[in-house]
Amino acid sequence: MTDLLALLIIVGGIAFPFIAMPLLWRRMKRVRDATYREARAKERPHTAWEESAPRRDGLATTRRHDPNEELIDLGDRARHSRWPLSNE
Repeated sequence: MTDLLALLIIVGGIAFPFIAMPLLWRRMKRVRDATYREARAKERPHTAWEESAPRRDGLATTRRHDPNEELIDLGDRARHSRWPLSNE
């Protein structure tokens, strides 16, 4: 009886990752897809601004922030791509 119990524990310990990982992987993909859908639905705030900082020589250094939609969309596609894993 103890040998049978030990065998069941060993087989269960070996089989558990192969049973649990596909279930956890599917849940992770479902949660990730829901998060990406929510992120796409949110509107990104696009505020253009300009900042000046005086220098020692009397001139001012100016930084401008004007969002580039093409670069933002390119980064968004790269962040949401499934490479190198495409298990669908």
